[in-house]
Amino acid sequence: MIAGVVLAAGQGTRFGGDKVLATVRGTAIVRHVVDRLAAGGLSPVVVVGGASADGVRRALAGSDAQVVVNPRPADGMSASLAIGVAALPPSVDAFVVALGDQPGIDAAVVRALAETWRDSNAAAVVPVYRSGRGNPVLFDHTMRQQLAALSGDAGARDLLASMGDRVVRVTVDADAPRDVDSRDDLHAVGG
Repeated sequence: MIAGVVLAAGQGTRFGGDKVLATVRGTAIVRHVVDRLAAGGLSPVVVVGGASADGVRRALAGSDAQVVVNPRPADGMSASLAIGVAALPPSVDAFVVALGDQPGIDAAVVRALAETWRDSNAAAVVPVYRSGRGNPVLFDHTMRQQLAALSGDAGARDLLASMGDRVVRVTVDADAPRDVDSRDDLHAVGG
């Protein structure tokens, strides 16, 4: 079973509010992310919310996503990652970590990550877009402990860089999904 973890606890300081609840084509950004992961075959999907976890729950009503709360989102992305990974069932074989502010995640990329993982002995599978490595990233279940030990706001970037050939790359002939970090970004993705 391959699950999903959506990191949606950021404080949205550059955006000026809770960006994951901003709407694109009438739907909250976080809902776009969850729907794309589900369309990519991931189940269950755990969403890590912060101060706006109740709003995230409302935005995800009717989906199968489970919302868990990071009580200290100021501790950085790694804290949310550890909480999300800890909330996954023990039976999960692998999980895809996605950012809650990327409504343009492609379900086909999610499927390609999963297929590559199934065909390899990789500890992680990362997409490499036209502009370079990006998100979402798939991790084998054996990476839980290393991810839980991370600190700061860099997520798993440094860990992935240190893993060498245990990371398999999937070439994606497209631009990386855009992060919504500002109002201009929101308008650029159709919000």
